[in-house]
Amino acid sequence: MPISDARPPAPVAIRIRQVPPMAGLAWIRAGFRVFGRRPGGFLGMTAAGAIAIFLAALAVPPGLPPLWPLLIPLVSLGCMVATEAVLNDLPAQPGAFIAPLRTGRAQRWALLQIGFLYVLTAVGAYLVGNWLDGGEAMRWMVAVATPAPGGTPTIPPPLSAAGTVSLLLQTSWLVFVSVPLWHAPALVHWGRQRAAQAMFSSIVAVWRTRGAFVMYHLGWWVISVFAMMAVSVVTALVGTPMLAVMLLLATMWPLSTIFYVTFWYGFADTFEIRPVAPDDESNAGVRSET
Repeated sequence: MPISDARPPAPVAIRIRQVPPMAGLAWIRAGFRVFGRRPGGFLGMTAAGAIAIFLAALAVPPGLPPLWPLLIPLVSLGCMVATEAVLNDLPAQPGAFIAPLRTGRAQRWALLQIGFLYVLTAVGAYLVGNWLDGGEAMRWMVAVATPAPGGTPTIPPPLSAAGTVSLLLQTSWLVFVSVPLWHAPALVHWGRQRAAQAMFSSIVAVWRTRGAFVMYHLGWWVISVFAMMAVSVVTALVGTPMLAVMLLLATMWPLSTIFYVTFWYGFADTFEIRPVAPDDESNAGVRSET
């Protein structure tokens, strides 16, 4: 039965399926297909999510911890809700971001806890990195992302040894923390789990499907490399620096949108969720397929 049908007040049973490694690439293909059904709706959703995050970042006074990471679980979950809606021949609308907040107080609190973990992770990575290199890695990343006058890409100076270690540590830290958070928002929404339980289930699921998980990220890495190469070739042929910025935006916007869309397929393929009858609540919980 569809995962969306497994949302009654009664407990649910969750089973983690065995997923072959090549399933990771199938999730990407499925994401491209469903995006093609409602491209305008999906692009509008990610634009709305980006604007919300930008406004949240501006709303926090300087010197205070950033609160915009609170919205990351809601943005990813909203894209998954919209993907399920499109598969049921419904439009993809920004209202999907609000839908998870209407499921109940327990779910709202769990999503808020997961969001605060994103905030703590971002702040922790920033503080440790700055302590190691005095902020060199952060300045380097800002320089890379900031075009020079005329729209030409900026070539920052090489990182020092401390800056390189700091950059690798921050990246590894964020990747490590992403494992318990990967499926957690969806498990709160569809699996009706608490935050800690959802993060534990996410760790177990990512480990059991690690082959597909690696292939999924490898596939996206290849897509990103080829997209950047295509933008570079076109820019070199035309010779207009501003065109590079426009092409980069026109390429990364749909690709990042499709990336969020594929979250649904990874979750739906990994977890089987079904309602449990009131007289059979002993079977509720998470089980792994052997």
